[in-house]
Amino acid sequence: MPVIYYTYYTPASESIPAVSRQEHLLARELLQKGLSRLYHISLSQEALASCIGTEKNGKPFLTDYPEIHFNISHCSGLAACAFYNRPVGLDAELPGYFAPVLISKALSFEEQAFLKKAGRTPLLEQEWFYRFWTLKEAYVKQSGTGVDTDLTGFSFSFSDAANAPVVQCSDSGICCYQKQLSRGHILSLCYPGVPEKVTLLPVTSSLSFWQTSAE
Repeated sequence: MPVIYYTYYTPASESIPAVSRQEHLLARELLQKGLSRLYHISLSQEALASCIGTEKNGKPFLTDYPEIHFNISHCSGLAACAFYNRPVGLDAELPGYFAPVLISKALSFEEQAFLKKAGRTPLLEQEWFYRFWTLKEAYVKQSGTGVDTDLTGFSFSFSDAANAPVVQCSDSGICCYQKQLSRGHILSLCYPGVPEKVTLLPVTSSLSFWQTSAE
């Protein structure tokens, strides 16, 4: 069963490098919590850092626990970490401005047609674009194919879009999960196999001086 831990945060600084470090540490803390709660593995930040390796495509893995698959994502105001027993991909974004050229670069013709129909207002267009974008990123992260992947070479479709969207991938071996959180962030998950219930767990970070919180 896939599990996603997530936490909100308030930027600790106006410095981009400082916020990037903040997001990095928050994601590592979520990884620590997941390892402890799901697998009963307790590691300090130092021990955790020493056992994280990187595949050729840049995807991180645990050198001492290769059977545990995880993926981290963070964006403005949010950090998240997913766990599963097979390779998993997670992406999170807060909808906002995007370069229009990305529509043709990232979306298939069918996805573009859906976006044109569903994006009746600027805000809806941003939301639906990032629904597709986070799924594309999650798929690439799950497959480990790297940044040179043709994003139009695979696609996603939604059913019952007016209520609780159900997502299907053109790759029949991949299952998808998507959730828009109460603060607007979109979380997308891709994992192989058959559809399973995904558990979404909010976490209040122990890094309280960064004013992190969950829903």
